[in-house]
Amino acid sequence: MHYLKTSFLATLLVLLTACGWHLKGQVDLPANLRILNLSASAIGFDSQKLIKQSLLSNAVTLSEDAPYELKILKDSGTKRTLAVTSNAKASEYELIQTLSFVLLNDQGQEVSETIDITTYRTLLYDSAAAIGKAQEEKNMRREMKRDNASKLLQRLQKLPLKVPELLHAP
Repeated sequence: MHYLKTSFLATLLVLLTACGWHLKGQVDLPANLRILNLSASAIGFDSQKLIKQSLLSNAVTLSEDAPYELKILKDSGTKRTLAVTSNAKASEYELIQTLSFVLLNDQGQEVSETIDITTYRTLLYDSAAAIGKAQEEKNMRREMKRDNASKLLQRLQKLPLKVPELLHAP
């Protein structure tokens, strides 16, 4: 009976691996991007932490001596009204979270253009539950930042690295 269970689990594991299944958030980065210098001083601590966790959980080594620097330029959140009630109060908002970054080589030259990642969510609003809705918005923002960190890895995976222009002496 033990042999049958082991065989079944082994077969299931082989089938899951063969179909391309993997844990959510796991990205197979190119070998030359497995060691990065992360420069994220332009953004808040929470966003920095989420990006670092995302990189580290995908087997990226963070080192100041890395051949490439991932420079986070901006992490911003905005909100706009989508719907209003009959008495002109907002009843629905669209939350927008944008993360901008660029990849630099070890000489500080850009090897990618600036890339913007944007996540959108809809928040239903009830002024009678303002405190609860404020907490819900805070939780949604954190989730959106986590999604942007995951999308950052997906963009790095598909990033065509351009050769920086060399300065020509006259």
